[in-house]
Amino acid sequence: MTRRTQNFIKRFINRRFPFAPMSTDWHHQRVNTPYADGPDRSDFEVHAALDSADVDRIEEAFDQAWYDLPVRFAPDVVAAVRRADHGALDRRPRLFHLSALAHHFARHGGDDPQPRRLLQLYARQGRRYAARLTSFSDPRDLVAAGTLALVSARLQGRYDEAERIGAWTDKHLALHVGRAQPPWTSTDPAARPGWLSAQRGLTAMLAGATDRAVQLYTRARAEAGGPPHGHYAGANALANLALLSAYRGHLGLARRRLTELEELGDLPAVLARLTASGATLARALVAIEELDERGAARHLREAGPAAHDLELWPFVAYAQALYDTVWGDPYAGLVRLDEARFAHGAQAAAPGTMTSTLLVQAEAALLVRTRAAGRVLGLSREHPAVGSLVVDVAWTQLRSGHHHQAIRTCAEALHRRPESVSDRIGLDLVLALAHLRLGNEDRAAAAFESALRGRSGPAHLRPFLGADGDDLRRLSDLAGVDADLPVPDLPGVRGPAPLVRLTPRELAVLQQLSVGKTAEGAAAALGVAPTTVRSQIRSLYRKLGASRRSEALASAHELGLLPVGRGPGR
Repeated sequence: MTRRTQNFIKRFINRRFPFAPMSTDWHHQRVNTPYADGPDRSDFEVHAALDSADVDRIEEAFDQAWYDLPVRFAPDVVAAVRRADHGALDRRPRLFHLSALAHHFARHGGDDPQPRRLLQLYARQGRRYAARLTSFSDPRDLVAAGTLALVSARLQGRYDEAERIGAWTDKHLALHVGRAQPPWTSTDPAARPGWLSAQRGLTAMLAGATDRAVQLYTRARAEAGGPPHGHYAGANALANLALLSAYRGHLGLARRRLTELEELGDLPAVLARLTASGATLARALVAIEELDERGAARHLREAGPAAHDLELWPFVAYAQALYDTVWGDPYAGLVRLDEARFAHGAQAAAPGTMTSTLLVQAEAALLVRTRAAGRVLGLSREHPAVGSLVVDVAWTQLRSGHHHQAIRTCAEALHRRPESVSDRIGLDLVLALAHLRLGNEDRAAAAFESALRGRSGPAHLRPFLGADGDDLRRLSDLAGVDADLPVPDLPGVRGPAPLVRLTPRELAVLQQLSVGKTAEGAAAALGVAPTTVRSQIRSLYRKLGASRRSEALASAHELGLLPVGRGPGR
């Protein structure tokens, strides 16, 4: 940014935002704000408001400067709030929000990767505000109290309740405000433009409602103003839109969102982790999909371990697992994944949530790399709603020599239109390889051409990792295309995977045996003749290579043919 542009922005701020923070107290962070080139009149006005301990003036400064105030003046804010009366934080949600942020920044600056205390404060105080939202008549208090109540419910995993609070707050804000105003003006009575919509977007995303999340994030981006103060919610929305785009395999769209985010300017370092961590994860996922090992490793280091207390930790766990399937140790990856689950108490995440979906996807990807075919199929049976597992199932069937079953699995999944671009590519590729194994060259060529055309760009290579280089060259020749697919040869991915396929009736009998039923008891439970069950048992023993019940059950558990029991705390 040129000096002329900086001076223009500074003059604009001085006119629009009389409390624009220019403090020298946090000089080491002013490099992140291009317009902060020294103290001026507004600097002294902010100090005057804080020194006065007049909570009305302090809240007004927070309305106008938003996050910049607790970032720039954290020690002064903490000292000023301490002088307020004891019950002020309960009555004044804006003051609470300001003091919580200022305390966090004063204590940790930008070096706290686990804002556990800040999140606990939000959760506790947000519950108190949720109980009396109707008591807040000032729109500025209502948006603060309502959004903090929403965040509190979300932090406790109560996504439906969080969205109800958000929708109610949104509706009543519209009734209070009554007329439209440009969101970038300092006179906007609701203040914090886009904040509520962005938090509702994160709630929808973590609940697994990704389409709704995209709508809310897009709205937040439109509501938010530009720099210096009105853009934080917009930056957060763009970062998470980029993350969702990369997760769905729309790599070009993810890049465009990231470019929009960069055009907003740098965020203060102390805010980047809280506001734009989604952008870091989006860059990591794009790098993984394009097999850029150095870039992926760099962005994952920046994101930090999945055990950290950021709400996007399931995406961190998922991205780390994908990295381990390509360049790392999948067995160590499974250990890291379980560590993240344990650290967040998510051993049995609620089905349908993004946490559950991402963790199951991550586990399946790692298991495919270890050739644990039965466990992959077991996961798909245990989590039928996670549609992307069908790709792992198809690869497992292909590598186990069940080519016709792989074709059927891919065809059915493609008819249902997979959500992820990478999933569609993977299904087309498995379809092509299965037809190639069966000698159906025309069908193989057509499916391979579809896989190539489905990429987000020439560098979109990860979905092709499971194929042998010779097979890819043969498919390219059959399709009459010059497909340059420089994918690495990953040990453990190719080669046969042990897989035993049981009929639905055999599975039913096996489950009855696993709970201690005799042949007669199983027959009574299933409503069939004992002779039918005995025939199924003989077939089970033959397929499992067993001669007695205990041996058959041991093999079935090892191959993932029986549902996994959940112990206490899981």
